Amino acid sequence: MEQVNELKTGQVFVIGTGDAGELGLGTSMLERMRPMPVKALDDKSIANIVCGGMHTMALTKDGKLYSWGCNDEGALGRSGEEYEPGLVENLEDVKITKVACGDSITLALSDNGRLYCWGTFRCASGALGFSPTKERQTTPIIYPYLANEKFVDIAVGTDHCLALSTSGRVYVWGNGQQYQLGRRILERRQRNGLIPETLGLRKIRAIGCGSYHSFAIDHNNRLFVWGLNNYGQCGLDSNVDIITTPTVISTLEGKGAIKSVAGGEHHSLVLMESGHVYSFGRADSSQLGLPKDMVKELSGQDGHASESSFKMAVGTPTLIPDLENVDSIACGGNHGVAATKDGLAFAWGYGSQNELGNGTGCDEETPSKITGQKLEGHKVIRVAAGGHFTVLLATL
Repeated sequence: MEQVNELKTGQVFVIGTGDAGELGLGTSMLERMRPMPVKALDDKSIANIVCGGMHTMALTKDGKLYSWGCNDEGALGRSGEEYEPGLVENLEDVKITKVACGDSITLALSDNGRLYCWGTFRCASGALGFSPTKERQTTPIIYPYLANEKFVDIAVGTDHCLALSTSGRVYVWGNGQQYQLGRRILERRQRNGLIPETLGLRKIRAIGCGSYHSFAIDHNNRLFVWGLNNYGQCGLDSNVDIITTPTVISTLEGKGAIKSVAGGEHHSLVLMESGHVYSFGRADSSQLGLPKDMVKELSGQDGHASESSFKMAVGTPTLIPDLENVDSIACGGNHGVAATKDGLAFAWGYGSQNELGNGTGCDEETPSKITGQKLEGHKVIRVAAGGHFTVLLATL
């Protein structure tokens, strides 16, 4: 995850479809084609926003969490109204500094490095559980298997978690059916994946997740990846559908320092300190932000892809043209979002649920500027994306 600048706070804007309350605008406003402010948060000094598949977390400057969206499995960490922001419970004396969301699971880090977790994990066959002894956790608790460790970073996929300890070790747990945990989990003992274990990685400085794949960046600027690779979302230009152990994306070496990484359902984005963004993975809905002619050319060289709309993909990290000076990135299920250092926001990819904020409900082949009457005069400082919605944090 990216480091939050604690000095910057702003207003929360939402775009897209929110049948389960993802927009936080109440039960009468479930869809927005252009950015709409979440007025309920206007006086909360929001410093960061993070999306899961169908829920959102907003972190205040003083370390409080507000949540909204689908709460079927306890991912909101509270009771009460789901379609409007509400204060996450059981954190009254805790200052949260980071938060990460999956489909039905949420993680948060406190200022003293303690890891809080709530919700539940699911797998291909249905419910998996919160821990080996508990089906669901509806309010935040310190995850019992990690109570004696302190952490500096967290990341969550659809149903798996990564946590980076102060010593640079990466703990992984949750559903491991696609090797997103970096280890084999026997089908008949899937709950074993709910017990965190460390990977054989050292000196890691940042982590990230796609839906079913995982990332780790070390202090030598190497990006490791593992998990599902059926569309080349691991960026290894390989025909292997599963990457079973952490593997370096060699084609990114020498391209500069990596700032952060983000993943969607089957695509990935890498933000460089230079402000450039590389993309790879599935491309049939323009998830990569690359011109179609470029995708077709690259697909012809990539064993993962063909010109078929069902398997169009780019397996090698590719620079997104004409997208520069980027400061923040996010992946939705099948779309990408970026904010630049001068306060502009861009979106691309699948757009039929209005998640791109382009006012048309159409896909965007390449990064398209997000505009709207409500957003005029604001500078976007953070972006987040869920399954079919996008959230912006903007300041005047």
